[in-house]
Amino acid sequence: MDSIASITQLIIDVFIQRVTTYIPQFCPFLYSAFENYGFIPNIYFTIYNYMRAAKSVIQVFLTVNRMTCVIAPLRYGQIWRRFIPFSILIITLSPFLVIWNVIISTTFPVSIFGGFTLAYTKRVRWASLSLFQMTFMIISLVITVFTTSITLFKMRKLENRLKSSERTLCFASFYMSAAFFSAAVFQSYFAFFNIAAASTNLVYFLQSFAYDVLNVGSPIVMILISGQLRYHVIPVKQMAPKHSTVVSVSSVSRKV
Repeated sequence: MDSIASITQLIIDVFIQRVTTYIPQFCPFLYSAFENYGFIPNIYFTIYNYMRAAKSVIQVFLTVNRMTCVIAPLRYGQIWRRFIPFSILIITLSPFLVIWNVIISTTFPVSIFGGFTLAYTKRVRWASLSLFQMTFMIISLVITVFTTSITLFKMRKLENRLKSSERTLCFASFYMSAAFFSAAVFQSYFAFFNIAAASTNLVYFLQSFAYDVLNVGSPIVMILISGQLRYHVIPVKQMAPKHSTVVSVSSVSRKV
C-alpha cells in the first residue's frame, strides 16, 4: 500500500501537478480543460491529498510491524494475520479525516511560478487541509521515533547483536523521520501563515521537494543499505557487495 500511495502521487506530479506549475506552455489548454470539466481537478486534487494522508498512516503501521517482529518474533506471523484486515481498514478510511472538507469544497487554480496549481474554497473555514496533513505527519513522526527506539533497545539486548541491522534501522528511521519532519514544517506554513506572502512560491517548491523525498524514500533506503540490490540497480563493479554468501541446497537420493 505504501508503493500505491507513492506511485499515485508521483504519477499525478509528473503528468499534471508539475506540468501546470513549471511548463506555462501547457497552461492555456489545461486551464480551459479544468474550467470546462470541473470534476477533473476535483477528483485528482482529492486523490492526491488522500494519498498524502495515507502515506502517514502507512508509515505508522510499517514501524509498528517492524517493532513487533523484534519484540515478539515467535508470534509475529499470528499477530499480523489477525491485524492486517484492521490495518487495511484504518489506512483506507483515516485519510478521509484529512480530506473531507476538500471533498465538499470547490477547487480553483492559483497562479504560481508562471503556471498554476490548485487550491480549494474552504466550505468549513476552520477545517484546514494543511493543518490536518501536518497533524497526521507529526503523529506518524512521533510513533516512528518511539517504535524505532523500542526496536533498537530490544535489538541491543540480544545475545548476538546484529550491529549492521542496527545501523540499517537507524539510517532508515532517520531518513523517514527527517522526510516527515520537513514535510510537516512546510505544511505548517500553509496552515498558520498568510499564503499571499512573497515567500509562498519558495515554500511551495520546498514542500514539493520534501514530498518527493518522502515518496521515493523506501526504495532509496533499500538501495543504499543493500549491496546486492544496489548492484542489481547499478550494475557497476564498484557497486558489487564486498561479501556475499551463496547457499545451495540439493537433494540426494539413495538406492536401496
